[in-house]
Amino acid sequence: MDIDLEKFFDRVNHDILMSRIARFVDDERVLKLIRRYLEAGLMRDGVEEVRSTGTPQGGPLSPCLSNILLTDWDRELERRGLVFCRYADDCNIYVRSETAGRRVLARMTAFLRDRLKLRVNEAKSACGRAWERKFLRYTFTRFREKVRLRFARESEARLRNRIRELMRMGRGRRIDRVIETLNPLLRG
Repeated sequence: MDIDLEKFFDRVNHDILMSRIARFVDDERVLKLIRRYLEAGLMRDGVEEVRSTGTPQGGPLSPCLSNILLTDWDRELERRGLVFCRYADDCNIYVRSETAGRRVLARMTAFLRDRLKLRVNEAKSACGRAWERKFLRYTFTRFREKVRLRFARESEARLRNRIRELMRMGRGRRIDRVIETLNPLLRG
């Protein structure tokens, strides 16, 4: 099952996040610096907006901060004996049945709402077989009764199209320039 956190990076509660960071960091100067980073304003149409919740989306610290904040969730999933895979705000939980999935979804929705003040996006969260779901561009497949990890078809098609586009633009360029252009795309 997939659990999608609704507008996660926009809704991170600064006080809860800072209390979680304080578990790992003793230095008050570092804590103040992180707080300033979180509260740094945004420029929209030339006007500065003060940020009271959320982390800078796409910022270099955001995935790390999300992992610190969601450590309590990881521990709750482990405490319940659930098998899961999470990266930042993307999470798949593997259960034996759809009924178990619905039960876990309800409990995790309550946990995230009550403990971390986060909302689960009910429309995007879903229960289904592992090979019907995508996670970080990958999916599971069954082949001769073995489960394998595979690049998701849609992701593969997008990658192929992007490579074709870059190769068309690269005609007549030196091979080292083409490699330089393709490497970031292929590495992810």
